[in-house]
Amino acid sequence: MKTLRYSLAAAGMAVLISGTVPKPACASETAMQNPLRIERSAGAILLAENQTKLKKVRLNHVILKGYDPVAYFNQGKAVRGNPSITSKYHGATYLFASREDKAEFDKSPAKFEPQYGGYCAYSMAKGERHDIDPKAFHIYQGKLYVCQTPEQMKKFSANIDANVSKADQNWLKIGPQTYNTETHSFESPWPFGPEGGAQ
Repeated sequence: MKTLRYSLAAAGMAVLISGTVPKPACASETAMQNPLRIERSAGAILLAENQTKLKKVRLNHVILKGYDPVAYFNQGKAVRGNPSITSKYHGATYLFASREDKAEFDKSPAKFEPQYGGYCAYSMAKGERHDIDPKAFHIYQGKLYVCQTPEQMKKFSANIDANVSKADQNWLKIGPQTYNTETHSFESPWPFGPEGGAQ
């Protein structure tokens, strides 16, 4: 019995020293290499909590592709939100990098809501709606504008007053097709894909 116990302990130490851990059947290899990494599968957002346990979190109507809206204002950069820290506002689910950001959002959600329902601001100025790159953003007069590419954000920002005016007018026509401007909520079907971006 002592020999078996020593053998098991030696095997455990060998695994620990080599840095390999048996791979759970439900966890992806990348999640096990980096337990803080967020994985996505079939529209569900998965968060690996630790090396032995995987927690599934199903989120619907994620906006800004899961990036923290408060971080745009407070940190001046795009920061991916945590799927376990969320708030709902106007039919959309917002993710936050911290509980403090969530608390700030909950006090005044309209302040952090992206313009044009989270669609590309430059495309909206041209009378179209397109997906976004959450890292292509601009804060102007206390409002968050996101664009499809950094190049489009530069074009939008170059003549921002005229582009905002055009986009505002176009949103009045395009918005009601996917966004109820009276109730300020999204209609079915949800216009954003499983990653949270506009389609």
